[in-house]
Amino acid sequence: MRYQHPTENIEFEIPDAWWVAAGAAPHVAFEGAAFITTSDPKWPTVLVPIGGVVAPRRDPGVVGLHEDRMTSLLRAFVDKIPVPPIEVHRVPGQNENRLSVRDGFHRYFGSIAVGFPMLPISVRPYFDMSAL
Repeated sequence: MRYQHPTENIEFEIPDAWWVAAGAAPHVAFEGAAFITTSDPKWPTVLVPIGGVVAPRRDPGVVGLHEDRMTSLLRAFVDKIPVPPIEVHRVPGQNENRLSVRDGFHRYFGSIAVGFPMLPISVRPYFDMSAL
C-alpha cells in the first residue's frame, strides 16, 4: 500500500505482505497519538507532531524500508510493545526549530503508515553522520 507524508511531498510504500507478516491489516487504524515508547531520564521523550520533524531521506542507491525491520516494528505497534523513541537533533546553521532524524527512519515512516499524528522523540546532541 502507498502512503503520503502529511506535510512533505514524499510518497512511500509498505507492501501488504509485510502487514500480514506483522499480524495487521494495512487499512486498520491504530489507537493513540503515537507508538508506545520508553524514556531515559538523561534524554527525556516528548511528543511532537509529525510535521515538526524533517522527514529522513536515504542516500541514492540505499534501500529505503527494509522488510525485516519494518515487519518487526509493525508487529511491536500491533502488540503494543514499547519501542525506543526517535532520536532527533538540531542541525547547526539550519532553522533551530526544525528537528532532523538521527536514528529512527523506520519508526518515522511506520508512524505515518499506521496513522499516528505524533512522534515520540528524544532530542540528542548534533552528530554529523557524513563525517564518519
